[in-house]
Amino acid sequence: MEKHSPDKLKFTPKLIAWEITRSCNLDCIHCRAGASRGPYKNELTTEEIFRIMQEIKEVGNPIIILTGGEPLLRPDVFDIASKAVELGFKPVLATNGTLITEEIAEKIKKCGIARVSISLDGSTAEAHDNFRKMQGAFEGALKGIYALKKAGLPFQINTTITALNAEELPKIHELAKKLG
Repeated sequence: MEKHSPDKLKFTPKLIAWEITRSCNLDCIHCRAGASRGPYKNELTTEEIFRIMQEIKEVGNPIIILTGGEPLLRPDVFDIASKAVELGFKPVLATNGTLITEEIAEKIKKCGIARVSISLDGSTAEAHDNFRKMQGAFEGALKGIYALKKAGLPFQINTTITALNAEELPKIHELAKKLG
C-alpha cells in the first residue's frame, strides 16, 4: 500500500464501522450478513486487524466502531480495542447487548472502549424479540445496559426502523429516556 499523509489526502475517514466478525448469537430479520450461521472461516486474524489499523492510522484518526455480527463473540475483541487505543484511536462498540455482564462491562471499560451502542428494535420483549428472532433478546439487552450503567460506561441505543417496527419508535424513545 502506498503511504499517504493525511494532509495530502483530500478526504480522511472520520468514522469507520468495522464488522470484525460475522458470527452472532441472534438471527435478526434485518441482518444482511446472515451472521447467525457462523463461525466463519477466513475472518481476519488479530495480527491482520492490527496491521490494517496501523494502515488506517497512516491516513487518519477516525472513531472506530467495532461491530459485527456480535463483536463480543470474538475472543480477541478486547485486544483489538486495546490496540486501537494504543494507536490513538477512540474505539466504540456496537453490540446487541445480550452478552454484557458486569464482568464484561468492566473489561470493556478497562480496554479503553469509549462508548457502547446497544440495539433496541422494540419497546417490549415481544416486539424486540420478534425483530431479533430470539426469545430473551430484549431482557438480555436491558441487562447489558444496566451493567454498562453500573460500570459508568456511556451508552447509546441504536434502532433499525422497518415497516415491521416503525410504530414502536415513540415507545422506544420513551424507553431510552427511562434508561438514561
